[in-house]
Amino acid sequence: MTDENTPSGSDTIADVKAVVTDGVKVAAARISEAIDEGRKPGKPLDLLSRITRVAPLGALLVAFLIGRALARRRR
Repeated sequence: MTDENTPSGSDTIADVKAVVTDGVKVAAARISEAIDEGRKPGKPLDLLSRITRVAPLGALLVAFLIGRALARRRR
């Protein structure tokens, strides 16, 4: 006894694959929009990129110190 309306295994896999693919595309678009928004003049990513161009070693030192401070807090 089979039901003609029951989707086959390959149909459900294709449906799940389509949903996951759409979800990944939406997430990638949102991340891209957030990065673009952050790169506008005066925003954090713009400031960070300008500081890094002017003083790359100083920016590396600051990033290292911030990372170390955050790592110590989590312990």
